[in-house]
Parts: sequence; C-alpha cells; structure tokens
Amino acid sequence: MGSALDKRPVAKPMSRPNCPVCNAGDLLRSAVFEALPVLCNSLYSDPASAAKAETARFETTFCRTCGHLFNSAFDERKISYTQNYENSLHSSPTFNIFVDDLAARLAVTYGLAGKTVIDIGCGKGEFLTRLCEVSGAVGIGFDKSFEEGRFETERVRFVNDWFGLDHAHLRPDFATCRHVLEHVAEPVAFLSALRRNLGPKVVLYLEVPNALYTLRDDGIWDLIYEHVSYFTRSSLSAAVEAAGFEVLSDGMAFGDQYLYVEARPRTNPSWFSRCEAEHIEPFVRDFDRAYAKKLEYWQQYLAAHDARRCAIWGAGSKGITFANVVPGASDLVALVDLNPRKHGRFAPVTGTRIVAPEVLCRYPLRSIIVMNPIYREEIAATARTLDLACDIVVA
Repeated sequence: MGSALDKRPVAKPMSRPNCPVCNAGDLLRSAVFEALPVLCNSLYSDPASAAKAETARFETTFCRTCGHLFNSAFDERKISYTQNYENSLHSSPTFNIFVDDLAARLAVTYGLAGKTVIDIGCGKGEFLTRLCEVSGAVGIGFDKSFEEGRFETERVRFVNDWFGLDHAHLRPDFATCRHVLEHVAEPVAFLSALRRNLGPKVVLYLEVPNALYTLRDDGIWDLIYEHVSYFTRSSLSAAVEAAGFEVLSDGMAFGDQYLYVEARPRTNPSWFSRCEAEHIEPFVRDFDRAYAKKLEYWQQYLAAHDARRCAIWGAGSKGITFANVVPGASDLVALVDLNPRKHGRFAPVTGTRIVAPEVLCRYPLRSIIVMNPIYREEIAATARTLDLACDIVVA
C-alpha cells in the first residue's frame, strides 16, 4: 500500500492567479499538499485498484480581498462524480439529529407544506426525503451520484443529472443546495445560473464547510482535492450577492463546522457588504506551521502506539486525508464507518480497508482515532457497547 506522500511524479498545473469569488489577485499561499486523492469519497473494491487512484496537488490559497480560501491548483477536468461516490453521513445518530432540526426549522420558517422543493446536488437523497416528510412538501432531487430505488417515495423523485436550463420550467418555491458549492470551480457563475433557472420567487438554502473552523482549529484533515473552495462568512455572502441574491439569513451550524445562507433573488446584483479577511489572515499565515506540526505529532503517535494496532473512525474526507498525509498512516489496521455501503471497500491510494464498528473486536487495538470531535461521545458509546478496551483520541 502506498501513501500520498510518495515521491511519485505529479503534474503541477499553473496556479490560479485570481480568487474564484471576487476575481482579485491579492492572494496569500499557505500549506501545500503534493498528492491528495482526487476523489476521496470514491471507494474501491480491492487494494490494488485503490493504489492506482489519481492524485493531484492542493495549494491552500487565501484572498485578502473577500476572505475566501481555495485550492489554486484545482483542475475541474479531473473530477467526475458517479454512483460510486459515497459521502452520506446519515448513518450517524448525531448527524441525523442535526438534519432533523434543520428540516423542521426550514419547514416552519418558509411554510413548505404543499409547496415544491428542489435539492440541487442531493447526494443519495436523504435530506430531501426528510425535508418533505417533515414539511408536507413535494420534492425533486438532482445529482449524478444518485442511485435508483434508494429513497424514491410518493412525495419525492430524483433525477440522475445536474440541475440546469432544461429544468427551468419547474419553478420551485424553495431550493436547497448543501455541500455542493465548495466543489464548483466558478461559484459565482454557478449561483448566477441557479438564479436564472430557479425563477424570481424562490428562496435558496446554501450550506458549505466553514473555512474559519478549518483554520482556527488546525483542521488540516478537512482539506480535500474535490473541494476547490472553503468559504468564510464574508466570501459566501460575496458569492451569493454577486450572483444576484439578497441574503435573508446566515450563520454557522453543526458545531460551527458548517456555514449557511438563506437568500432570494434580487433585481440587481450587489457587492459584498461584509469582509473579515484581515481577521482571518493571521490564521492563514500560521496554517502551514500548524499543518507541519500536526503531521509530525501524528507520525510520532503512530510510531509509538504501533499503527497496525490503531484504527481511524470516520471513512469520510477527514479519515481519507489522515490516512494519505500522515507518514506511517498507511499501516493503520482499518478505517471504521457506520455507513454500510462503505464496508468492505478500500480507501484511495493507501488501500486501507473500511469496516463496520463490530469488526474492531477482531483486532488487538490500542487506539481509535476519531476524525471529527463532534462524534466523539457517539463513538465512545459504541466502543463501550462493543467492550473495546482502547484509547479514544481526537485527531
């Protein structure tokens, strides 16, 4: 099994010289990852196939004008989403509490009973299904990774395609777009197209990862190639307003790990009204040092505790990044995940096996490494149920 730190030849495209949100060129570069898996949520049937997964360069870059964080080496031609892409978090009770609360709030705030809701980038369809159940709305979900028969109901149908001009006739009352915008190379153009195709009366709910959480808490595991953008509150508002929307509400959610905006179309586009770049820049300047320090710490931890007796809990983007960037992490015994569709699969590049929690009982574990602190208590409770006598540490 290999590692993303292997000294394999890596093509180095021209770094983007301007911000994808505001087009400014006053940029600050920070940590560089030479070879991250291009699609960390595309899993493999065997270690040999996983070892051949494509990798690419990630250059952490900050815009001093609008406060946006992005990968200036991103090449969208490398990205292709299929039904093999599996990033659902809905097997976790903790995550489902968040989803239920969000669905209930949106249903009440926007009076969605009997209305039409569109989910753009619906993934496997869990959130849209829950939103329509709670609200009494009818829904249509769009995603290239959707699998037929997984969540089809009388209230909800799905289209295995991207939402675009061909669907402009639908004119929904409400639209959601969760954890999509960070994957888009030109976010303002994408949002502008949504504004045109959704119609003049729709309210749009957007949700993305929070760049400040990543920077402030040294969340180097959050950086993955398929995310070209990491939004701050100012850069998310800037993108939304530049695309011709009016921000109705914005804030943080899920332990401050996510940002959200609720917006509606306005007559004339405007420029951003908030900028927090000067407050974020110190975190960016320190991020490269913090990244190197954290890698060194975990390299030493795995050496001291024997990586072959350690497992990562969380086979999503954070766990895949950890396995690929920490020296020695390719020797980890397994990645653990509650999502049954990941079990028996293998992580890109390292080929680490993904298993169900109960499989850990077969191993002489010393440590479970928790990739997201918000799940620690949930994981600890499961470990106690399984009588796993090992340390539980947060990465």
